This record gives sequence, structure tokens and C-alpha cells, in this order.
Amino acid sequence: MKTWILPPGAPVPAVDRRQEGALTLEFPVVTPELASSVSLALVSARTALCAVKADRILRAIEDTIKEWSSPDCPARREAEGAFRAMTGLPGVSAPFGVPLEAYAHGAVREWARAGVDPFEALDGFTAVSGGPAVRLVGPLSAVFILPGNIPLIWMSSLFACLLGRTPCLLKPGEEDPVTPGAFVSSLVRHAPELGPALAVLPWKGGDEEVEREVMRAGGVVVAWGGGEAVSSLARRIPAGMELVAHGPAMAVGVVAKEAMNPGRLAGTASEAGRDALLFDGRGCLSLSTVFVERGGLYEVREAASEIAKAFARVAGELPPGRPTIEGASLVQSWRGRARARELAGKDALLFGSVGTLDWTVICDGELPMPPVPLWRTLWIHPVDSIDEIPGKISTLRNTGPEGDWVIHAMAFAGPESRRQKLAEELSILGLSRVCAFGKLQSPPVSWTSSGISPLRRLLRWTIIEK
Repeated sequence: MKTWILPPGAPVPAVDRRQEGALTLEFPVVTPELASSVSLALVSARTALCAVKADRILRAIEDTIKEWSSPDCPARREAEGAFRAMTGLPGVSAPFGVPLEAYAHGAVREWARAGVDPFEALDGFTAVSGGPAVRLVGPLSAVFILPGNIPLIWMSSLFACLLGRTPCLLKPGEEDPVTPGAFVSSLVRHAPELGPALAVLPWKGGDEEVEREVMRAGGVVVAWGGGEAVSSLARRIPAGMELVAHGPAMAVGVVAKEAMNPGRLAGTASEAGRDALLFDGRGCLSLSTVFVERGGLYEVREAASEIAKAFARVAGELPPGRPTIEGASLVQSWRGRARARELAGKDALLFGSVGTLDWTVICDGELPMPPVPLWRTLWIHPVDSIDEIPGKISTLRNTGPEGDWVIHAMAFAGPESRRQKLAEELSILGLSRVCAFGKLQSPPVSWTSSGISPLRRLLRWTIIEK
């Protein structure tokens, strides 16, 4: 399987073949000279890209989404196969349909028209209600440093750049080497005129000579990664080039006392399992901690047991991939700590798969939640009142090994009035999305992890004053 796409005029690279189980992956040998050639070719394509109408770009995006929404799409099947080979995740636990579903049925066009007013400003200067003429354009170029943990979460940023007529260079994540090239190939097939302005080039992360060349043209770098990786990248980008970083972020859940009853908890627990275990809990929307409020019909220990039963069932439906050595060690460490506290009579409970790390549920009323999400683990933290939660979350900031983790999404079960009040308090701590349990991993296209639409973050207004 090929992992790169080069614009017309770029030299043909040497090829390095790597074996991943039964899968043979082909990678280009990326030199500074190749990177420079690709970058220059993309920038030179901007003028022609500006001549492509926004509606034409949207139709190509919609056609590509429709094509990829089918499980039988050959490009999608190729990408899924490579992702499974690299992560060990079975298809049921890493369904590509989940990140795609929000973009289907005209959602991309609605998102674009809602985010750009007047929409015609994407194609040229347009007067606004008798006011000045305005034009919306993107940066000169965009370099995407893509994640490998969750596929396709970068789509809205790519679409925003294309609507702003910004040529884009995508660097695939190590564990998702095929998806970017396969998706871009589909997009170009539906609109060949986009081909000169799109490239996919996998290079070794941290290769400063190559990165110097791909960033030489200026513009913007859109990057996903841990705090250390993002900070390192920020130090290397040249002056005048903007960094749009999607750094460490996590999701939590809250079960108010009103939802702590036999009629509601079972469903909430199953939905929490899905939120936590899809994609092995590796994403920024993966549920890692649930705050459970005391005072309901269930005692916290009873609720923890019910949640653990549901978690075990869902873990069987969504089997695991391969944990990293560090991830497995961390889970084992916290399991051991929880077991010791349980045996010592502390306010702690441990549930988990026997002989494996397929799933873990830890309930502790004294220890704060771990500073980083644990692999396929749900941490249950009892509270006397959900009013305590903002204070507990604020103490997590700057405590992780990679710096500042933002709690940016919350699933909630309980009365709407209490959800609203808690969301108000958490918004100042970085919360940008509130939803029901079971919906965390299926955000709408209008939401981004930063809380700012890429249409607003990546595009710029030009105004002709009267």
C-alpha cells in the first residue's frame, strides 16, 4: 500500500517497503530536496486553486464523504485494513463510520454556510448589507501533522483550508499511514483540479531539515499530538508561521444523583462503555473518568458494580488492540495501587478482566483521578455534590507528564438545569462540548477540540473600505 501523494512536477522518490503482518506498506524516502520540491509545487498551485469555485469544492467533499460512508468503499477498506494492522484493533472497535457519520447528508455544506457569511465571499469580494466588500481567504499554505490514534478527525480543518484556497501538505500519523493518502486520492478523483494543491508526505517526526523545507513557504501548521510533541514543534516553526495545536485533551462524564437509579443507570453505564472503549479509549473524546454524585437510590459502591458489569459486556463487544508497553505498565500500576487500597479497607474498589488488561474499572473516593487517561480504563470518582467537580478538574491542569490537559468534553446524565449550571462553571476551564452518554465519540461537524471552528480559525477576512 502506498502512503504518499505528490503534486505534479515533484520528483519520483525512492521507495522503502515495510512489512506489518500480511500488509506491505510503501514509504517514500523523504529528503530535504524532495520536501522543498513538494512545498514549492504546492505554493505555486495556489493561483489555480483560487479559480476553483467554493461550490465545486463542496460538491467534491460531499461526494467523497458519500463514497467513504459506505463500508464497501475500496479506498476506505484499504485505509481500515492498514489502521487495524498498525494498531491491532479489530474493525468493530475502530469503525471508520463513526468519524464520518457527522459529515453525511449535507452536514458539511450546512456547516460551511453557517460559518461563512456571506458564503459568496469565499469566491470573491462581496458587499455585506450595504457595507464594505469582504473576501475570505486561507493562509498561503498549510502543513498538517496528523494524529495516528483516531482516523479522519482532521477532516474539518482540511475542508476549511480548501475552501480558503490553501494548498495543503499532510503528514500521516505513524499508526495511520494510509488513510490520509487514500482520502485525498478520493477527493482528487471527484475534483481533479484540486490535485496540484494537495500532497501527502510521511517523514520521520522531528527531522528538522525536512521540516525546515516544508515550512519554508510560511502559512500555518495544524498539528495534533501530546504536549511535549506540540511544544517541540512550536519551537521549530519559523517566525511568521502560525501554529494551530490540538494538544492533550480528555473527556469526562457526570452522573447526577437523580440518574442514580435502576431505571437509568444501566443504560448510562452501557453508553459510558461505548464512549470509553471505542478506538481503545485513545482519543481526546474517549471517556476516562466519571464523577458519580452520592445521594441517589444507588449507593456509589452499588453503582460502581453496575457500571463495571456493563463495562465488561461492552469490552467483549469492542475487543482491544495492542497497548503500548508504557500504557500497559501504567494500568498495571494503578490496578495494583487500587487493589492495595481496597485490601487495606480504604474507599476503593477494583474491577477488571482476569489475566488481561482488556478492561479496568477503578472507583476511589479519596484519590484524585489519574493525571493522564489510562488504557481501556474507567475511573469512577464519587462526589458529595456535582458542585465539587470544577474544583477537582482545575487541580488536574499542569499535573500531567506532558503539561496542561484540558477537559474539553463532558457527558452528563441528570436534570437539564443542573447540566446547564455545571457547563457554565466548566466553560472557563476549557469545556467546549456537553452531550449525553453514548454520544461523546460522535461529535457534530460544527464542533472542534479547540472550541473554535476551523472556518474561523484558519480563514482571514480582507475588507475594502468605502
